[in-house]
Amino acid sequence: MAKDDYHVVVFRILKYLYQQLKKGLPVETEMLLHDSKICNINESYWRYIMTSMQEKGLITGLEKGEGEPYAQLETQLKDVQITPDGIDLLSDSKMSDKVDQLIKGILSIG
Repeated sequence: MAKDDYHVVVFRILKYLYQQLKKGLPVETEMLLHDSKICNINESYWRYIMTSMQEKGLITGLEKGEGEPYAQLETQLKDVQITPDGIDLLSDSKMSDKVDQLIKGILSIG
């Protein structure tokens, strides 16, 4: 599994959002952008992941606009929050195992 694998990026975004929620801190929008250290992926893939997370109910705060859906995504990031379903996914041991395997693989390469 690569560091830009869908599940890995989703896990990293959800983990960040959950940490901010527990600390009572606002979301730093630059941390959620496609070129951030959390995501580090191309913009179209990032849009796909963010909108998929919203539609699956893992996050809230993104609004579908008229015309192109989620056209102003970057300006909405300040309102993004993890949902209880997103928190449940974080605690899913299968998801954690996938991410742990990825990290071990990257460390063994370096």
